[in-house]
Amino acid sequence: MLTELESAINNFIEIYHKYSLETGNYHALYRDDLKKLLHTECPQYMKKKDADTWFKELDINQDNAINFEEFLTLVVKVGITAHEDSHKE
Repeated sequence: MLTELESAINNFIEIYHKYSLETGNYHALYRDDLKKLLHTECPQYMKKKDADTWFKELDINQDNAINFEEFLTLVVKVGITAHEDSHKE
């Protein structure tokens, strides 16, 4: 049986592959893939930053794709914001 953290990690992987496999690549989210992911999975955070801005910020190696490591940067940034927001309520 998986722990809650292990399940959360598996969920991040599944979400990444859900959108990366739309264009058939396990290892890359392209601009349209990321845009769809952000609008579907993170709509409240799209109010603060648009998909193109996110893409430029996340594409650290500038290969015009978001690999899983770069995707985790999004997870961390959104997680930090969500944590801060949880303390405002």
